[in-house]
Amino acid sequence: MDNINEEITEARIRDIFTIARKNRGKKASNFLDPGQQQMAEMVARSFPGMGFYFNGGYEKAERKILVAYPEDMLDEPFREPLGALRIIPKNSDEHPGHRDYLGAILALGINREKLGDILVGKTSADIVVKQEIMEYIGLNLKKIRNVSVEVEEISLKELLQPERPYKELKSTVASLRLDAIAGIAFGISRSKMAPFIKGENIRLNFKVVKDPAALVKEGDIISANRLGRAKVVEVGGRSKKGRIYVKIHRYISR
Repeated sequence: MDNINEEITEARIRDIFTIARKNRGKKASNFLDPGQQQMAEMVARSFPGMGFYFNGGYEKAERKILVAYPEDMLDEPFREPLGALRIIPKNSDEHPGHRDYLGAILALGINREKLGDILVGKTSADIVVKQEIMEYIGLNLKKIRNVSVEVEEISLKELLQPERPYKELKSTVASLRLDAIAGIAFGISRSKMAPFIKGENIRLNFKVVKDPAALVKEGDIISANRLGRAKVVEVGGRSKKGRIYVKIHRYISR
């Protein structure tokens, strides 16, 4: 299934470049996750004379649209199809989390690819979206869980500063194998993590990896089904016993 999805995504990215080249103008995609953005960078190599960039609405966005264009059209004016909404629960005692906001919006029949990052604050949440669905969400999103909400349009400059609470983990490993690093990140022994990986429950940089011996590097993101997400923020030197120091941030869901 993942291979099929990747083929579909690659075909759509190629269409973006093809249309931009044919129409001699800029063409934007729907939102891509970081793994899909890497795919777009590889696809771009097969389109000489074409340029591209990503935009997620703010500097550290994770999900971004791709904008492709002929290289000599870089300075041509282009209104990027991004907007932002603020969702405000009316009951200040309730604090919905990221999954609650995402689930409520998807329940409206909206495709995930139309949604960018969701930035959850203490009293509200901001979401980056394709402009074409802003009005629909504003008119139809009434509740998050059982909490009534208000939805208002905001500018991208007004977006909440992203806060991603995490637990910092420091340890040493004999090698940078995925089973060893993921085991530290999610508090599972390496012997139990290996079959978990083989069962296609782990994504490395948003791609399913089935090999427990796959190597991990600094900056990699590990996502585990039902367990959450972690980032390898630092790979240090070696201990006297030759083990490698690592620092990992395991993100805490809210």
